[in-house]
Amino acid sequence: MGYGLAHTIHLICAILFIGVVAFEVLIIEGIRPQIAPQTMGQLELLIQKRGRRIMPFVVIALVLSGLTLGYHHRAVLMSPLSSSFGTLLSIKLLLVVAVLVQLVMTLRRSIKGTLDSGRFKLGHRELLIQMFIIVILAKAMFYVSW
Repeated sequence: MGYGLAHTIHLICAILFIGVVAFEVLIIEGIRPQIAPQTMGQLELLIQKRGRRIMPFVVIALVLSGLTLGYHHRAVLMSPLSSSFGTLLSIKLLLVVAVLVQLVMTLRRSIKGTLDSGRFKLGHRELLIQMFIIVILAKAMFYVSW
């Protein structure tokens, strides 16, 4: 896969992934006080069910395209602190690993049935913050020379 195609797929998947989490945090959580707890619980289950069908493909494409982009920058990653670009990329990769770990943990809790409303809410807020930081780092990487 060429760099341009990988970059395009990566951006589209990142937009989808961040968009879903932003919707859940900013919209769903905003209407929570106006919806009965039982109804909200049903809504959360439906969101999780739908998310389990769609998001694995988005996340897999996001990770694979990210690995392709990382391969393109492998020389920079060999000495990540030798340039601003390498430092930003390294920090971004650490945050990506944190997001993936959190996703796996959330998925396990969801499958086991131990993902309560509080964890759902907190986990999504943390993810959104981490992803916003990743976007800011990616944009900063564009402006620094490597």
